Formats: sequence, structure tokens, C-alpha cells
Amino acid sequence: MRPQDRFGQIKKDHLSGQNDIYSQISNAPAPSGGVEDFATFEVDAANRRNELLFNITNQIEETKGKLRQAEQLVERLRNSLREYEEMYKTLTRGKPREK
Repeated sequence: MRPQDRFGQIKKDHLSGQNDIYSQISNAPAPSGGVEDFATFEVDAANRRNELLFNITNQIEETKGKLRQAEQLVERLRNSLREYEEMYKTLTRGKPREK
């Protein structure tokens, strides 16, 4: 997979996870009134909060992992660039000058 494809996939995955969380937050049911409704709402809100916290924690861990992958990719690209530059220097050093 090409580096630009990898970065594109990481960005898509990140945005997808973020959109899922925002969607969960925006779909919260509104309380309609009454003591029983409020108690139900309170329980539902606590469950939703726990679910959101779980999903956010998962997104944090996935993002950290993808960041590590991106950092490793950058380091490999830097190493490759250094190698190519060294090859170029080596090959151009011995080249006779044309007059």
C-alpha cells in the first residue's frame, strides 16, 4: 500500500469513528415529563453516558495506534530517503566531469 493511501485510510477511519460518536450524542432522547419518565430517562442517560465513554475510550486507543503506525511510516520513509541520498552521493562522486 502506498504511503498516501495509508494516510488517507487512517484519516477516513478517524473521521468515521468521530462521526459515530457525534451521532450517538445527537440522538439522545428528550424527557417527556412525569416521575417515571424522568427515572427512565435518568437510567437511559446513565447507560448512554457509559456507552459513549466506552466508545470514546476505544477511539482514543485506535487513534493512538494509528498515530504510532503513521510515525513508524514516517520514520521508514526518512530512512529510505537517507539511503537514496547516500546512493545518489556515492554514484555522483565518482562521475568524471565533462568538458
